[in-house]
Amino acid sequence: MRRVLVGLVEPIKIMANRKEIKTWAKFDTGAERTSIDKQIISELDIDPIGKTTTFNVYGKTVRPVVSIDLKIKGKKLNVKANVSDRSSRKYKVLIGRDAIFSNFIVDVTKSHKSHKLGDLK
Repeated sequence: MRRVLVGLVEPIKIMANRKEIKTWAKFDTGAERTSIDKQIISELDIDPIGKTTTFNVYGKTVRPVVSIDLKIKGKKLNVKANVSDRSSRKYKVLIGRDAIFSNFIVDVTKSHKSHKLGDLK
């Protein structure tokens, strides 16, 4: 399988129900599963297909899971993403290892001039 070289942050397309949203996503090799903001899911009118339990610094939470189609640098993927309130976050989508594995190689120098997250090229 061909792996695509990506930066830490990349433009993506999210597609569902004949609708498409373009946004920026952050590749998070520490996240097991892809996560998407609940507002995007609402705009695309996607119904949950299940639930998952997630663990983070705040503890354990149960989140809805949706099936979404992504297009990243010409590569199309279908992923099962958990839904969370990311309204206070800069990036409304986190691409987790479920999507990264076998599909992408993350090289932060492709999107950044330094180690600082706010230093996009």
